[in-house]
Amino acid sequence: MTMTFATLVLIEFFKAYSYRSDRHSVLDRPFANKWLNLAILWELVLLALVVNVPFLQGAFGTTSLGIGDWAIVVGAAATIIPVLELAKCVIHRGTSGRAQPA
Repeated sequence: MTMTFATLVLIEFFKAYSYRSDRHSVLDRPFANKWLNLAILWELVLLALVVNVPFLQGAFGTTSLGIGDWAIVVGAAATIIPVLELAKCVIHRGTSGRAQPA
């Protein structure tokens, strides 16, 4: 359950970066927004606290994760990136297969 929770949180972070533009790739200057970076950093700290601090573990029903578990969480969450990039490409091209005017 903790891995699922952490994966869903990280998916939302990846989506936040992807949704900065409906036309440009998330890989185009991904860390250009200072405020978004600070918000994500703050949320990562909170996630780490919820997962690792015993008092918060009891309140949220989480357990500590090992490095292998975190690797799985990040890998699973990152699968949203190609899905969102493909959606941008499909929407940008429209149903006719031709690029729409900007």
